[in-house]
Amino acid sequence: MSPKNETELIKQEKSIKRALALVFIPILIIIITISLIQNNSLSFLEKKYKSIHNSYYSGKITNLFLNTNNGRTRTIRIDNKWNKEIPFFIHNKLNIGDSLFKTTESDFEYYITKYNQDTISRDVNKFYRTKYFDKLNK
Repeated sequence: MSPKNETELIKQEKSIKRALALVFIPILIIIITISLIQNNSLSFLEKKYKSIHNSYYSGKITNLFLNTNNGRTRTIRIDNKWNKEIPFFIHNKLNIGDSLFKTTESDFEYYITKYNQDTISRDVNKFYRTKYFDKLNK
């Protein structure tokens, strides 16, 4: 291939990359903007807040997954049916056989230790509750 053809191919490649960037960068910016607006809308925050607030669950811890590390959270298994991510500082206080429950119309979940009957409470809805009521009161 002659040097002239190589130079032309390099120019075409740069031109194609520039055209793709001019198309895809604005699309990416629009998608990010829509996502940010939607995630901060009052209706979205209300839906997330109420979903967590009205949920309920309970069960016994059947596995602590001691070999897993997800950063600031750890995984536990409830009633050998479903897994739940919890903060590591709560995970470190639990044993197999301890209980977990969250009631409807509550933002807190409770862990009850089997051996000394201590109760550990965790506010699972603080983030959405704060954002929702802040936005509601503006």
